[in-house]
Amino acid sequence: MPKFHAGLEGCAAVAALVVMFLCIAVQVFFRYALDHALEWPEEVARYAFICAVFLGASLAAQEGRHLEISVCKYSFGPRVQFALTIVSAAFTLLFCAVMTVWGAQMVLFVAQSEQVAASMSMPMYVLYLAVPLGMTCMFLRTVKHTMAALRGLRGRNAGNTAGKFDKKDVMTEMSNSW
Repeated sequence: MPKFHAGLEGCAAVAALVVMFLCIAVQVFFRYALDHALEWPEEVARYAFICAVFLGASLAAQEGRHLEISVCKYSFGPRVQFALTIVSAAFTLLFCAVMTVWGAQMVLFVAQSEQVAASMSMPMYVLYLAVPLGMTCMFLRTVKHTMAALRGLRGRNAGNTAGKFDKKDVMTEMSNSW
């Protein structure tokens, strides 16, 4: 993905977190200092958090920061590590594809029903767009990582008739592909 896209996505995720923080701060101030709770800050903070999560998931995929059970992965040799990485990527791609389709269906359903957020009077489909957008970006980043890892393996095996490759090379290739 272009660096501009990643920068825009990162700025949007950070902006969502800032909005969430400010809304919570405003709500705490009004509720406890002025003894007058507002209606909208909690709802805005909730939707800002949802946006930050789905955009942040894509950014975490770019950086290779998603959770993994490393003891299983690193207990074996480089071939098994590579295979586990590919299997993990396949499951991630499946999950992202399902979430993108489900998210798009939800956006269309909510848009057709013309639902609006209770206190903000904002169309709900706009808020639901975070799901398919974030999952599509994560899908694309996972595809990029997987293709880079496969290209690296193919390049090493082409020059090596024994089909062996160095553990350090595999780990470096997979780390650099993010």
